[in-house]
Amino acid sequence: MRIKHCLPLFLSMVGLILMPLIAHADTMVLGLDETTYGTLAANAPLSQNVLVSAPTTINGFAFFLSDPSGAPVTYSISNLTTGSTLFSQTFDDTTLNPTLTDIAIPEGSREWVELYMLPLALDAGDTYQFSLSGAGKLNVGVDPTSSTGDGMEAVDGSDAGLRVWDPPELTPEPSPLIMLGTGFLALVGAMGNPRKR
Repeated sequence: MRIKHCLPLFLSMVGLILMPLIAHADTMVLGLDETTYGTLAANAPLSQNVLVSAPTTINGFAFFLSDPSGAPVTYSISNLTTGSTLFSQTFDDTTLNPTLTDIAIPEGSREWVELYMLPLALDAGDTYQFSLSGAGKLNVGVDPTSSTGDGMEAVDGSDAGLRVWDPPELTPEPSPLIMLGTGFLALVGAMGNPRKR
């Protein structure tokens, strides 16, 4: 194969490798931004009830907190309508649980500590409770007054600074597609025009 065909073929291979990449565009379906702060005693839950008005799939949520004790923190979701626990995960800074981001739970200033999970479908008309608790004392964002939502709204009083996301659409990035097409055309041209040695 002639050298002039190497670059298009290389680009084709790069395109094939990068095809699984998607455009990450998580949408925040609920945003309860904290305005005050409180201290949560060890093993005491902080929860926020949410009414889902349209079928919604989520893949992450976050609380605004710091963990002065460095003790494990548990995130959970329960369906109050059916009385079932849908999700519960404990994160310990010492084990770096991979279901959470690699951002360590802050021991100083509060931060949005995000948890990502497999997509979870929430049914319209049901009320869900998003909760966290710590094995040690937590400093948390509470009493939000700024609220945005798309198919979800806080009910029974707003207690916690909480953000909830839905998963992104699976949209291939355009660059790998272009590289794949260019490399494929070059390959067809190279194979369709054999030269005598």
